[in-house]
Amino acid sequence: MRSFFYLLLLGVILATVAIVVRSGIIARKNPGRPINSAMREAMNADNPQWTGDDALLIAQTYPTAHKLSSGLRYVVRAPGEATLTPQIGDEVICNYAGRLLDGTTFDSSYTRGVPFTFRVGAGNVIKGWDEAFLLMHKGEKRTLIIPYWLGYGEKGQPPKIPGKATLIFEVELLDWR
Repeated sequence: MRSFFYLLLLGVILATVAIVVRSGIIARKNPGRPINSAMREAMNADNPQWTGDDALLIAQTYPTAHKLSSGLRYVVRAPGEATLTPQIGDEVICNYAGRLLDGTTFDSSYTRGVPFTFRVGAGNVIKGWDEAFLLMHKGEKRTLIIPYWLGYGEKGQPPKIPGKATLIFEVELLDWR
């Protein structure tokens, strides 16, 4: 007799769970979003996103920007002369002006009067630059919109570049060798 009551109790519990699950009585409002902050941070590290304000401002300011799967965006300001592009390890010579999304300038080769030279694809510059310059043609001018995960990351480079800063670069590929 006792086992009958245990089976009956187990049946009632399972039926209750089934009804609750199927009806969605205690469903979360956003089931795709993790409950705790540690899980949200881990998911953001795997798939970083623009902040809402940055995404809105970029969409308004650069509506025709080309979007790459990495998150890099760019606008071609002047097409290049040739069909060739630099290869990984080439020494690139360029001019640039860098600013934050709010317009604050933080660096410029134009003000120094000397072009900047670096080895493309070697990790000597931010990831967004390595990716962008490998796609550019000689003489091409672009506006690069670089998200923080392709720029200076979550910590930035204080005091000029805050953490999670979206960077805007006006770049010109002068030559490479």
